[in-house]
Amino acid sequence: MKKITRIEYQKNRKDRVNIYLDDDFAFSIDLDNMIEHSLTKNMKLKEEFIDEILIAEEKIKVYNYGLRVLSRNPKSEKQLREKMNKKGFDLQFIDNAIFKLKKQKYLDDERYSEILIDSKLNSSLWGKCKVKDVLYKRGIDRNIIEKKLSTITEKDEIKRACYIGAKKLKTLTEDDTYKKASKLSNFLINRGFEYSTVRKTVSQLLASDCEEYCGFESY
Repeated sequence: MKKITRIEYQKNRKDRVNIYLDDDFAFSIDLDNMIEHSLTKNMKLKEEFIDEILIAEEKIKVYNYGLRVLSRNPKSEKQLREKMNKKGFDLQFIDNAIFKLKKQKYLDDERYSEILIDSKLNSSLWGKCKVKDVLYKRGIDRNIIEKKLSTITEKDEIKRACYIGAKKLKTLTEDDTYKKASKLSNFLINRGFEYSTVRKTVSQLLASDCEEYCGFESY
């Protein structure tokens, strides 16, 4: 057994303490961890109890890392797991942190999907196909994706496609209508719009004055 001979708060981290066993520095831990295990000066610790404290400390470390990542930018569960894996954290501690973060609603794939969809549709002006592809790659469940994208109507897609398509059309110098339509179609498809939306959009733009599409209030 080893005895705690000194407990000191870290100078720059008042939420962490240094633990000395038998007059030698042993480890530093989170203040909550110390309180949870009721550590006090002159307390004698078995090796098994020390291991328990250090395991608890690793859980806190992984959880706090996840919290810091999510506080900077929203992430999907898959993205956060990938970042934790790259940091070299043990899988059991990653699972524990993910479970806790999800329970506390700091990590929520459904909410994350809503944020990403809103950003990519209204700020980046992507089509549904491109947004769907990104959500799949970020590990969002298929049912969540379909649910969140189901509220976007074809009318919404055409309106958005007409807006960015009109801007693109002004840059095309081809006199040949077929070539112009082909370039415009490829541009919109690359932006993630479905073929049916692209076809209707191109038809509208080539048959009208593009100026009427340059003042949509929602953009």
